Order: sequence, then C-alpha cells, then structure tokens
Amino acid sequence: MKKILLFTLFSCFAFAQNPELFSNNWYISQIVMNGQTTVTPVMNINLEKSLFYQSGTPNSFSSKYFNVAVVTGMNFSTIQDSFTASGGGCTLMLYVGTNQTAVRDYDQKNCDFYIMNTPTGTIFNYEIVNNGSSKTLIFTNTATGNKIYYNNTFLATKENIIKKTFKLYPNPATDFVIIENVEMNLKLKINDLSGKILFETLTSDKTQKIDVSSFATGQYILSIENFKPEIFIKK
Repeated sequence: MKKILLFTLFSCFAFAQNPELFSNNWYISQIVMNGQTTVTPVMNINLEKSLFYQSGTPNSFSSKYFNVAVVTGMNFSTIQDSFTASGGGCTLMLYVGTNQTAVRDYDQKNCDFYIMNTPTGTIFNYEIVNNGSSKTLIFTNTATGNKIYYNNTFLATKENIIKKTFKLYPNPATDFVIIENVEMNLKLKINDLSGKILFETLTSDKTQKIDVSSFATGQYILSIENFKPEIFIKK
C-alpha cells in the first residue's frame, strides 16, 4: 500500500507544470532580447497559435510566428515554474510579403530565444499573468534575461464570435482613434500585447475619440465591455 502511494505522489510531481499552459492557445506578442523590445510585426497572413503538446513525457512546445521554433524534451520543475529542454529546431521558410525585413528578423529572434546559442539544459522560467478577460504567458531565459511574451486574446472563442462589434478608425493611427457604434457607460480599456493596461475609462457617447499620440509604435488591443476586442496599430 505504501509503495502504491509513493508512486502516486511521484506521478503528481512529475507533471507539476501549470495546467493553463496546455488549456490555452497562445499567440506570440513580443520578444525582449538584449534589453530591446520588439512587438510582433504585422504580416500578410494571420498569426497562428503556439501550443504545448502532451504527447507522452517529456512534453514539447511549438512557438509559432511565420516560421516555428519547436522545443522538445521539456522537463518541468517540481518546485518552481520552470522547465528545461533537451532539443528542438526551427523551420526556415522565407517570408515574402509586406514588412519583409521586420518579419524575417522576428522569426530569427523566435528561433534564437529557444534554439540558437541556447545550450541544452538552459532553464526557462514561466509566468502566467491574469489580466481579467485575458492571460499573458511570459518565458524568461535565466541565462540571458531575454523574455518572450504570448497572450490568448486572439483566440476566436464562441463567446467572442457572438459578441457585438464596433467600428474603429483610423487604423493604423497616428494621433487618435475614433470608435463608433458603442453604448454609454461601458468599461473601455487599451492594453499593449503584454497585457499591460495603458488607458481605461467609461464610454460617454455612441462615438468616442481617444488620444493615442503618446503611445509607442506597435500593436494595441482596444476592448469595450460586451463587445469583441479590436486590434489597432500605432504608427
């Protein structure tokens, strides 16, 4: 009886990873490398989801942008939110479209973070931040301090599909965005792709004008209570 109990406890510890890693679809949102932050560039194709796979033990993770960086042989720590990997690789398809230089450079950063110049056994810490209606996943390479962010706000769930939509323009924006077809006294907020709230208010009319001139260049998520969130670009 004691042997069976010991085996059960060991089995639980062997799978100490946070179950939210596997229950969410993650979308790469930004990479911090050598102290420089790069927001996910816009492509001519839709951003695909990054996923964890529990096909046996150890597990694997597919970090998807245009190309994909695959981490294999993941071993999760039983005492902290971290893992090591024993292998992996990157696809090498060449992106041809608008924003080519930025897209190819971002693909390289995604590969570098997990594979290139990253010794086998490197420890990656992870953190899941709950932002209310969304979650942000952050990986940190403990050897370099480099970070990579994912969020689940692009997930087209049934709940989001049935929500009402509003009109947002101009997009891309320079100084302001205008929102139409909304209701009064609803919570409105703007998040960056890491989940940080940059602006928050209540709607005061059916049309709203919001100053975004102080925002850094990049992509932002504008969400209004009971409405489907929209992404806009600040030039």
